Amino acid sequence: MDPSPYFQNTPLMKQEWFSSLQKTLYSRYAPKWNAIIGDRIQEEDLGFIQDFETKLYQGRELVGNFSLILSWLRSIRFFSPFFYERLKGIALPEGFECIPFMTREDLQEQITDILPEPQSLSRMIINPSSGTTGRPILAPNHPKSIGCYVPLIEYSLFRHGVSNPHDFLKTSAIQLCNQNKTIVYATCHSLAGGAKFAKINLKQSEWPNPDDWNLFIQEESPCFLSGDPYSFESAMRFGLRYKPKAIHSTASELTNNLYKKLKEHFDCPIINFYSSNETGPIAYSCPNDPSTMHLISPDIYLELIQDGEPSQRGEVTVSGGRNPFLPLLRYKTGDWGEWVKEPCLCGEKSPRIRLLEGRRPVFFTDTKGQLVNPIDISRILRQDPNILRHQFIETKEGTYEIHLSILGILSKEAESLLRKEFLHLLGQDAEIHIMPDLDRKESKSLVFINERND
Repeated sequence: MDPSPYFQNTPLMKQEWFSSLQKTLYSRYAPKWNAIIGDRIQEEDLGFIQDFETKLYQGRELVGNFSLILSWLRSIRFFSPFFYERLKGIALPEGFECIPFMTREDLQEQITDILPEPQSLSRMIINPSSGTTGRPILAPNHPKSIGCYVPLIEYSLFRHGVSNPHDFLKTSAIQLCNQNKTIVYATCHSLAGGAKFAKINLKQSEWPNPDDWNLFIQEESPCFLSGDPYSFESAMRFGLRYKPKAIHSTASELTNNLYKKLKEHFDCPIINFYSSNETGPIAYSCPNDPSTMHLISPDIYLELIQDGEPSQRGEVTVSGGRNPFLPLLRYKTGDWGEWVKEPCLCGEKSPRIRLLEGRRPVFFTDTKGQLVNPIDISRILRQDPNILRHQFIETKEGTYEIHLSILGILSKEAESLLRKEFLHLLGQDAEIHIMPDLDRKESKSLVFINERND
């Protein structure tokens, strides 16, 4: 094995970390690795992340503080053309609620204006959103802001009574996926003392032998398992035997029924982590009342907007953040929630919300009755840069409708390629109707609909 890509992608990698990582990479139960991923953290990033972690733990009473976001706005308004235009003629703080909302369309169409100047773009990382909530967003990010996920995740674990060891001989977490295609890798994390992290796919084709995925997880014995609700549901259905110290669920809404099943199966804290690619982590589920979520970070300001005004109940709207390439100004997430005003018995000082209409997972079945992850559907559709928006419907009759908003005309070649990909995903006998008619449909149409579940 050539170790150089691992040391390049993880600049702070130590030889003893890599030696430990090799044992994971060459485990007799290991999956078919297809990517080399690293945290890209450099020495110069550590001060920023350590300062963020200190504020995270010591500044709980500052979470949701309006004065912090005002100070941040004043520091950035003249360096981002987008912010400058949005704040022109608006006096702060009294005019804050007059600032126009930022939308997904702004991120798609005005990202170069949003980007503050001047700063080097040499370390920019592009993270495309999954596209399960609409047209994918190519969200720029920086290793140091991505690195802040470590203290944020560890804080949510801490609040649930779980300590994540910083030990390069141990595996901190394994992320579970159940997708037709995805990257699969193992790495070390500089911000966790070199502790290992792996992302695996539960699809049987990714493993040499049927039970290897189960044996691999047992052998690695991660502190916690991360993933989306669909992957955890699949893991239970497939017979996962390992019992972690915690389950860390993100990416879509964790329903109450699935929460109860996970709690019963794993007998450990089930942490619902509210986050998006654009905003980063927003909130984590309360240890005492998992139906509510505490705001987690002091560097974001959250509003609930209904009919254009802050309200007790409304659309989750975020300002601030730590991403130097994507500052947010009253960004409407598309999720809905309500404030929970009663004092919380868990001891956390930050405000609470209850999500009302989060990214509730919608799953489909192929022609053999096997579950299909909507992430796989979005993966196929985002391969064509001319597809602006999509809507996927599994009808009551068992056929599939794919409604598209296309830049230009959907060529026969592009349609043929899409059909080939979807036949591979859904079954060669699937009846698929591809229609470039989404421009004529309601612009806020649901992205995924399973009429069999309605």
